[in-house]
Amino acid sequence: MKNPDQIHSFQSTIKKTDFGILTTLLSEAGVSAHGSISYGDKTLMANYVYNKSGTYKLVYTIIDKNGNAESFVEDDGILPTLFLSPNQENYVSLVPYHPDKELEISIPVFNRENTDLPKGNRPFTGKFIGTTDQFSIFHEADIWSETKPDKMLSIEFKNDAVKKKHNIKIDLPRNNKIFINNGEIHLLANDKKGWLHRQIDELGNVIRERLINPNKEWFWEILSLSFDENSYILCEEEGKISVEVISPDLHCTTTDIADIGDEFFNTWQPVKMAENTFIIQFNGEFGNGWFTIKNDELLELFYSKNEKGYKNIMTDEIIPMDKENLISSSINKTEENSYAVIFYLSDSQKIKNKELLILNRSLT
Repeated sequence: MKNPDQIHSFQSTIKKTDFGILTTLLSEAGVSAHGSISYGDKTLMANYVYNKSGTYKLVYTIIDKNGNAESFVEDDGILPTLFLSPNQENYVSLVPYHPDKELEISIPVFNRENTDLPKGNRPFTGKFIGTTDQFSIFHEADIWSETKPDKMLSIEFKNDAVKKKHNIKIDLPRNNKIFINNGEIHLLANDKKGWLHRQIDELGNVIRERLINPNKEWFWEILSLSFDENSYILCEEEGKISVEVISPDLHCTTTDIADIGDEFFNTWQPVKMAENTFIIQFNGEFGNGWFTIKNDELLELFYSKNEKGYKNIMTDEIIPMDKENLISSSINKTEENSYAVIFYLSDSQKIKNKELLILNRSLT
């Protein structure tokens, strides 16, 4: 297959701030963000970049830790899902144009010289979770159904190439959160009697399970989950954020870490930035933001409520932004204890967004 060609889709400006390096990417006619992922110590973004006629191209943009950008255009494909192979090579699942069929292929983002055009499969709409020794794992839960089991896609690799895709239905209960560490796949779901913790293999078979009786009824995200070490589970109720700590012998303790006064509407899968250190995105009725936790200790919490930018609630420091109504789109690790946040303008502006902002930040 042909590699993506380099393209100059954006005007780029770089600004150094007390919070990190802020890059602004300005497109001529419009841009929409469609995910990002780590690319070594850089960030790889997938975006639709529009032209004045209203059509668009799928463009990959790499941002390094100094804020420099370079872009590459996909010849044929939409609906990108960026992911990593087991050897941590950057891949993308996308749908090439076909007049009659909508089939998805999974290919390297770059270095395609030795890749043949694969046979397409029915698109999988779930999210990339992580990798095991031979598999890239995706997960999907239908939040609107009380009966549909969760789905998992396990893309099997052999000799650094896609071998086979396995579509799996996960046994009930449904609406699991999923966590991968050291090649182990862990699930956590609300069950009638508590939280059900299961370890499964890449084909969905249960290896072991246990029932947890926590202090909290509901949880938002898994920070870490293990049968053999302490587990840390993110909870929130009426704006009060806490971490439920579960010992291997199932003793549960609650650590309150912050009170933002507003309940979460959504959270995103935590991003591991360093050992036991995770970043979580959230949004609510009055704004959006992110925070960093090490075990059950809060390191920072940025929130956009009533701000032209984002305030670190712990210090009252504000990341100044020239634009209002920004949304944090995605977050990726770059280096140890460093990360990048991608922002775009809210659709409430009623105009086609032309800008993306990327903050490269370090906690060291």
